[in-house]
Amino acid sequence: MKHIKSILLAAVLAALAPLSAQTVAVLGFESDDFCLGSNTGVMSDLLSDELVRIDGITVLERKRIDRVLEEMEFQMSGWTDAKTVKAAGKMVNADCVITGSVDTLGATLYVTARMIEVESGKVLHSAKMSCTTWDDFTRKLPQFARECVKKMPSPNRFLGTWEGGDWEITFADKNSCTVKRLSDSGASGESRGTYSYDKNLLRVDVRGANISWRSVYRFDPQFGSFNILVPKSAGSDEQERVTFAKTSD
Repeated sequence: MKHIKSILLAAVLAALAPLSAQTVAVLGFESDDFCLGSNTGVMSDLLSDELVRIDGITVLERKRIDRVLEEMEFQMSGWTDAKTVKAAGKMVNADCVITGSVDTLGATLYVTARMIEVESGKVLHSAKMSCTTWDDFTRKLPQFARECVKKMPSPNRFLGTWEGGDWEITFADKNSCTVKRLSDSGASGESRGTYSYDKNLLRVDVRGANISWRSVYRFDPQFGSFNILVPKSAGSDEQERVTFAKTSD
């Protein structure tokens, strides 16, 4: 009974919690034009404010970013190097980092922003905008912000341990997972496998001595739980539908 109550409680908490979102850190834009002065910082701050309006994104506050980097005495000459940006992103616990540059040619201002995935250090996307006045910049900013995160990967909502009935699934990084069949005395029959996900579809592929499991499952609309068909017993062809809820991250 205690085991069932813990699962139900986890399901309720998961349903009440906000959906997972990608965490983004916008770092200060660079410019070789000294005439721009602090305007480049204002432009990156305005971009952060605009990104907040986009669903599915958590934007870190600039003060928090600066404070963390200062506390860790992280010194750099600029934000243009992908490896440096990756290191800074890990320090502030961001999934992605947006950095960029501002250049002038005549009376036109050219703004370039790059989105870098912290885990891989890869540049996922580059967005560009040109403007001649501040009114022009603010008018184009909403579209520019959407373009900056156009290719942002979906957040991994599966990381952690989920329980349903006598089963436990632990999803880890690098698309690896572990499936256990639980008993009153503990875990029995553990197998390792892989998983992949696309939007609200989860694919699990597990093969082991006691478990043979390969199927496609769908989350509920709030990503608080998912219902799947599992073997009634180890190695059995019979299946039963079980609801899984997260028990730990």
